[in-house]
Amino acid sequence: MREIGRGEKVSRIDLRFARASRLSALDWYGLAQFESDLGILNYTLARTTERGTDTHRKLIAGAIEADLTAISLAPTAAYSWLRLAQAHIERDGRAANISPYLRMSYSMARYDPRVVLTRLDIALLFWNDLPEDVQRDTDEQIRLVMKWFPRELVRYTRARNRLAQVRAALSVEPQARARFNLMYFLRRDQT
Repeated sequence: MREIGRGEKVSRIDLRFARASRLSALDWYGLAQFESDLGILNYTLARTTERGTDTHRKLIAGAIEADLTAISLAPTAAYSWLRLAQAHIERDGRAANISPYLRMSYSMARYDPRVVLTRLDIALLFWNDLPEDVQRDTDEQIRLVMKWFPRELVRYTRARNRLAQVRAALSVEPQARARFNLMYFLRRDQT
């Protein structure tokens, strides 16, 4: 689980073993953490299988079910709320119904540095599909990420082609916006 959390590559065999152990543990303990672990394992396995196959659909359904169960046991589980957004995107190929999950993730862990980057990446990718309140929350996250992870903000801005949105969010903090502009326009090789 640590390797997944650090974004390291994990073999399918190790993922399946970890998944089987969590399923076995759930027979003994109905803990939110085990359900959340099962959600991330199902989601990660689904991302390694061919999209549209029965296996892929079952793993995504399993991820959604596990995260919904985790949330029912621990409603403040920000990772599970965020992973529900990710799983719906993986299942549907678009951002049809992710706003409630992003909204809850913001509510449960607005300032958690372990969540903000993934959440910001999703929000920037699907910016045009998000309601205004989620866009406002994302603006706040942009300012936060500029303080904590400025290089990542520049990288995500380029990858998602969201310069206008990021600069607008930073307009309320002129020094942060100037620093961002410098990094974005002048220091391309250093980001």
